[in-house]
Amino acid sequence: MSGKISGLIARIRNILPSVTWHHCCIHREAIISKKIPTQLKEVLDEADMDSEHYQLLLHSEIRWLSRGKVLSRLFKLRHEVRLFFIEHKSSITLSERLNDFSWLASLAYLSDIFAHLNVLNLSLQGSHVTIFKVEDKIEAMIKKLELWNLRLSKKNYDSFQNFNNFLELTKEELSGEVSKYIKQHIEDLQRSFRDYFLLTSPEEDNLIEISTNGSLKLQFNQKSLENFWLHVQKDYPVLSSKALKVLIPFPTTYLCEKAFSALVYVKNKFRNRLENVESELRLKLSNIEPNIEKLMSEMQYHPSH
Repeated sequence: MSGKISGLIARIRNILPSVTWHHCCIHREAIISKKIPTQLKEVLDEADMDSEHYQLLLHSEIRWLSRGKVLSRLFKLRHEVRLFFIEHKSSITLSERLNDFSWLASLAYLSDIFAHLNVLNLSLQGSHVTIFKVEDKIEAMIKKLELWNLRLSKKNYDSFQNFNNFLELTKEELSGEVSKYIKQHIEDLQRSFRDYFLLTSPEEDNLIEISTNGSLKLQFNQKSLENFWLHVQKDYPVLSSKALKVLIPFPTTYLCEKAFSALVYVKNKFRNRLENVESELRLKLSNIEPNIEKLMSEMQYHPSH
């Protein structure tokens, strides 16, 4: 649908060849998070997709990162859940897993790593997120992964709260196999972030005049990036044009998702006969607050009879 050969992108480029586009950064992160070593994937599936209790641990496949909260809750309630399964003589497999040290250690790690990925996901959302902010967040995540990998080599698990607390509580030694595939997962994440987010290097344009202009430096700190480059477009047309080509495309589909959510809220089951919802949707999505007093002053009152 959005392909470069015959999809939306190709159709737009037929009209405007210079147009640029971005693959949604939030979607890219979700794709990366799905790449898990087989051993961890088995733990994830057993914890999250148990057929007998599917409704209890149900999650949306689209909202993959929501698994982090499910895993965290399951880990914290592991004793209660195990007792429940034993008392009701159901889900023998999962009840046994909830008493297995290696399985629980893997579960604790998964709950922590998905929590970290959730934090990153939330930081990429928002109406004022630019591609530069995305790159900064991704670069920071890659450096964190490098640090976590180094700490794991030294058996330092402070970066993973549930995992670290579990090991301290049980006083058991983590097996080499579990350590191996946890370390493998961290390395895979690091490599995938590099592959899916090809971080761009700043263009080596001549910015001396702008960087030495005190007035422009002040405006740069006060304005958003888009507004700043629009402001200097007249004086620096070439540089401004290059900057805006990078800044204008949305780095994520956040605004689209926000609009869809607003539409579902506006046109709900009680108002399903609404046909033209453009005005309501505009009010819902706009950041401009209406001046109610002014609107009322311009309307004629209808006194009661």
